[in-house]
Amino acid sequence: MKRIMPALLGFAFICWIVVQANKGSSNIFFDIVALLPLGDKVGHMLLFGMLSTLTIIAFKGRQVRINDYKVPMGAMIVLAFALIEELSQIFFMHRTFDLMDVAADILGIMISVLIFKKLQLKP
Repeated sequence: MKRIMPALLGFAFICWIVVQANKGSSNIFFDIVALLPLGDKVGHMLLFGMLSTLTIIAFKGRQVRINDYKVPMGAMIVLAFALIEELSQIFFMHRTFDLMDVAADILGIMISVLIFKKLQLKP
């Protein structure tokens, strides 16, 4: 349970951010992002990179094989969530689908995976 709880809290935080954005609400995180150059993209990269890290740990580093590559299952779950969330923006008037957001999500997830592989971390 102690491995799963941080991932669930990270997921809940991102869901809260998504709901706030879908409603067109404002909060301190949106204000900070607006002040930074490319803040939105950096935010996407950090949020999904951290969620990927937490989810890889929650799944104890289990991997799935995609062609000749072993990829952490947690990272694949976060990638699916990120893609669904980005595509869902088409249906909300306060949101706009942006391929650069998708790229930032993927970059954050990839960095997370590379760190785990490079350091050969055992969650």
